[in-house]
Amino acid sequence: MKSLLPSLAFASLARLGAGLRRREFTAVELTEFYLARLQRYGPRLNAVVTLMPELAMEQARRADRELAAGHDRGPLHGIPWGAKDLLDTAGIRTTWGAPPFADRVPPSNATVVARLEAAGAVLVAKLAMIELAGGGNYNVASASLTGPTLNPWNPKRWTGGSSSGPGAAVAAGLVVFAIGSETWGSIVNPSTWCGITGLRPTYGRVSRAGAMALSWSMDKLGPMARYAADLGPILAAIAGPDERDATALDADFSLPAASPHRLEGIRIGYFPLASLPAASPLRPLYPAALRQLRRLGATLIPVRLPDLPYGAAATTILSAEGSAAFANLISSPELQKLADPTQIAGLYAGTRLRAVDYLRAAQLRRRAQQAMEEFFPRHHLDILLHAGSRWLPPLADLPFDQQPPAQPAPKTKTPSAPANLPDFYDLSGAGNLLGLPAIAFNIGFDARHKLPMGLELAAPPLQEALLLRVAMAYQRATPWHRQHPDLSAI
Repeated sequence: MKSLLPSLAFASLARLGAGLRRREFTAVELTEFYLARLQRYGPRLNAVVTLMPELAMEQARRADRELAAGHDRGPLHGIPWGAKDLLDTAGIRTTWGAPPFADRVPPSNATVVARLEAAGAVLVAKLAMIELAGGGNYNVASASLTGPTLNPWNPKRWTGGSSSGPGAAVAAGLVVFAIGSETWGSIVNPSTWCGITGLRPTYGRVSRAGAMALSWSMDKLGPMARYAADLGPILAAIAGPDERDATALDADFSLPAASPHRLEGIRIGYFPLASLPAASPLRPLYPAALRQLRRLGATLIPVRLPDLPYGAAATTILSAEGSAAFANLISSPELQKLADPTQIAGLYAGTRLRAVDYLRAAQLRRRAQQAMEEFFPRHHLDILLHAGSRWLPPLADLPFDQQPPAQPAPKTKTPSAPANLPDFYDLSGAGNLLGLPAIAFNIGFDARHKLPMGLELAAPPLQEALLLRVAMAYQRATPWHRQHPDLSAI
C-alpha cells in the first residue's frame, strides 16, 4: 500500500478520499507520507514553522477507527492539511510569523481549526507567513520568522505573501490543502505565483475567531489547494455563523449545482489586454485564457470598474486598523524585533493617521459598495476577471525595490497601459475593500522562466459557488493545474 503513496503526492481530495474508503491506504499511512515530505522539503523551502506529528497521528488514528466503523465525517475525513501560522492551535505555538511572538502558545483552537477537526481533517503543520501578515507593509521576502519562503517552481524566487507557507506547501505536495488569510492579496498572490488554486471568501463567510487580527473590516480566511474542485468541500466545512465572531454570516454555502463542464449563460466582465503593462509576462497567456472561457460557453464583455480610489481607501483603512490591532506591540520595545524595518516604520505611521482620514476612507468604501452593487446588474455581469498578478515573483534574496527591471516588452500592436495602473483596473484593491469573493488559478507558464501565471475572478458577495463552477470548468478543459514542480533540485 505504501508504495502507492508517492504517486499521490499531488492527488486531488476526491482521489485521496476514494483511496481511504477503498482501503488502498490508511489515514495513518497518508499522514506519515505527508509528514515525511514536510520534514524533507519544508525546511528547504522555509515553509514550515511547526511540525505537529503527535497531534497529526492521533487525529489520523481516530480517522481510521471511525472510517472502519462506518462513521464517515465527509470528504475531509483523514485528509492532511496545514494552517497558516496566524490560526490558533491549543497548546501549540502560533507565532504570527513574527519574532516578538515566537513563543506565543494559545489556550484554544481557532474556530476554523476546530471545524476542520470536526470534519475529520488531520492537521500536520503550522505554515510560514510574512510577519504580522504584512500589516505595516514590507520590502523583503525574509520579513518572516522562518526567512523567505522559497517558490517550489524556482527556489531562487519568492512564493508571494503573506500566505507564503500555504502557497509553497500546497504547490510542493507537502499538504493536501491549507488555510490562508487575505486582507489585501494574501491568498490570491501566492496562489498565482505558486500555480495553485486559492479561494478568498466573502467577508464574513468564514469565522475569524482565534485568527490574528490585522484589519477587522477586511480580514478573510480561505482555502488553498491544487484543484478548484477541492475548495468547495473545504469552504463548506469552515463557513457559517459563530458566536465567537459577530461578523460571521449566517448564510448557507452549497457546492455548485450546475455541471462544471460548460459555462453557457455566465457573463464575465474582463479588463482588456491594454490593462496589462507591455512587459507583463501574462500578456501572451491572457488572450488564450479568454478564448478558452469563450469555448466553454461563457459570454465575455470588456469593462472597467467605476472610477473610484479603491486602493487609496483600502490602504488608509488597513493602516489605521492594523496599527490599532498592534497598539500594544507598537508601544513596546518588542516592536524592534520585527525582521523588516519597513514594517516597523509602517506600523508607526499608522498611528499618525487622523480620524478624519479614516472616516473619509469609510465613506469612500460605502460609495464604492453602492457603485459595485449597481455595476454588476447594469452590465448584466456574473463575474469579473483580470490578472492574478501582472508580474513574476521577485527574487527571494533581494529587496523588492532592488529587483532587476522587467523583461523587455514584447512586440505588440496593442497599446500598453501606464506603469501605474488606475484603480478601475485593480480587482485586488476593489475586491478586498468591498469584501468580494475571488478565486485565483493557473492559466499557464511564462515562456522565459517557466513560472506559473494566473487569473483572478471576483463575484458579488456570497457567490463562491459560481466562482468554483467557472474555475472547475476551466480546469477540466486545461492541463495547467495538474502540473507540479520538480523538487529534485531543492
